[in-house]
Amino acid sequence: MVLAVVSFVSALVVAAEPVKRDFESDAIGSPPTGFDFGRTGGGREGKWVVRVEKGGTANHVLLQESADKTDYRFPVAVLKEGTYKDVTLSVRARPLSGEVDQGFGLVWRYRDANNYYITRCNALEDNCRIYHVAGGSRRQFGGQNVKVAKSAWHTLKLEATGNRFVVFYDGSKVFDGTDDTFKDAGKVGLWTKADSVIEFDDFTVEGR
Repeated sequence: MVLAVVSFVSALVVAAEPVKRDFESDAIGSPPTGFDFGRTGGGREGKWVVRVEKGGTANHVLLQESADKTDYRFPVAVLKEGTYKDVTLSVRARPLSGEVDQGFGLVWRYRDANNYYITRCNALEDNCRIYHVAGGSRRQFGGQNVKVAKSAWHTLKLEATGNRFVVFYDGSKVFDGTDDTFKDAGKVGLWTKADSVIEFDDFTVEGR
């Protein structure tokens, strides 16, 4: 009984409180607090700014609003605090515009702007895919064709456990597989591509 109690208490100590960012406390027109910003590839840095949701009157969102059309350009916004190996991430995202791409994604086990995992959905290609980025080179290891409506809110969710990754798009599973490129804990965050102008909201991180 004592051993069981000790194990239960230890589990409580180790378990991390979920991190939830809805950007309501962040100032309009400024970058969100608690994030670092980077870019994989070329072109200009991303421009991550808190705005009022397009067409709305009050709801704060995080907008990546730089529309640089450099094709191999991936702006990222990662949380400064916390590193995670086994983690569940989710975010709501709305693609607003982009001629080269309209892609939005989640990153995890992020070491730096050239080394991380990414799962993303694209409203121009109508698909969701999963990649590892190693040494700045992006390699796909899974994906599925799905309808990704433009100017509509979508939910993207990722469950990482060891080398197994499960991705859900709007509540439906679109990937369940493994990869061994990055085995250690890393930071987590958000991602776009090229000239994708994307709104993000309700970014949630649950470490395990």
